[in-house]
Amino acid sequence: MAIGEQRATLAELLQLQPYYNVATVANGEPWNSPVWAARDEAFNLYWSSWTQAVHSRNIATNPRAFLTLYDSTRQRGTNNFRCLYLQCSASEVTDQIEAEKAAKLLYPNEAIQISDFHGAGLKRFYKAIPIRAWLNSLSERQLTPETIKMRLEISLHDLRSAT
Repeated sequence: MAIGEQRATLAELLQLQPYYNVATVANGEPWNSPVWAARDEAFNLYWSSWTQAVHSRNIATNPRAFLTLYDSTRQRGTNNFRCLYLQCSASEVTDQIEAEKAAKLLYPNEAIQISDFHGAGLKRFYKAIPIRAWLNSLSERQLTPETIKMRLEISLHDLRSAT
């Protein structure tokens, strides 16, 4: 796939509802959670969650996370280049200025109490910084004995350029 095609495909994929699956792990126990995430100009992903959610507790002890975004409306076997895989470093947002940025991204037309997201508040903002990114490139129906991989790595520059 040519770079221009990659960017166009990514741009189209990123127009979907921004629900991401966030996979985390702690003490050898994997967990996967759907979150509504907003992204900034550098493609850092932000979401808000309860502090006691399993994925929130996992991130507190292990910053390694894997996020996916995909087009769930497509028929089985036709989802080529319609799933974004992101290896990320995730963390709770503790900086006040960054928390305000996250609030504006996640709640652009809502009045929220920023105090609900730090201190004694029950929720926090979380941030995932992509380290590596891929698009799926084959469906299972296209597998052959010669198949080596089913994902195409994309550069973070191309990822950011697609938005």
